[in-house]
Amino acid sequence: MLSAAESQLPEGVRALIFDCDGTLVDTMPVYKAVWTELFAEHGFVLTDQWWVQTGNVALEPFVRAAIPSASDGLIDELRQRSMALFAQRMHLVEPMHHVIDVARRHHGTLPMAVCSGGFRASVISSLDAAGVTDLFDPIVCAEDVVNSKPAPDLYLLAMEKLGAGVDDVVVYEDSEVGFASARAAGIVRIVDVRDLPS
Repeated sequence: MLSAAESQLPEGVRALIFDCDGTLVDTMPVYKAVWTELFAEHGFVLTDQWWVQTGNVALEPFVRAAIPSASDGLIDELRQRSMALFAQRMHLVEPMHHVIDVARRHHGTLPMAVCSGGFRASVISSLDAAGVTDLFDPIVCAEDVVNSKPAPDLYLLAMEKLGAGVDDVVVYEDSEVGFASARAAGIVRIVDVRDLPS
């Protein structure tokens, strides 16, 4: 893990990888409100502590942590409804300017990817709202892998698409689930964006 003081790029870095939610855009309060509403329909009260522990995991275990008996059909229904509710509240999403500034500073000199456990439609909408979609290629999302974060699959795919290895990249993340995913992929240069000056 790189500290904020060490977050200037080390020698040999060939590519940057950014998480989306909570890293490039402050979507988490909106997602929390959406899921609070949806889970309440099933008698589950979403608390701050539960959200901190569970809010960044993949969709299926996330829903089943709240609704253990949820069928695959219900999970898919909740996924679609959550994306629709999120889209309606897109105006509430705020850019994380201090992280976006890092991406803008290196745009055109280093290839950069987004590596998100979110679904592509919501990720692209969030990046579009922040005006930063064109900074990144590729954009890797939950649909692109079998196992989302904290499994390594998303980061392994992002590195493959960037043509970079574990020693070539710096990752920007905001959550323990994201850190675990990057570490599981063998990446050691990870910046906790919560420590960056805003």
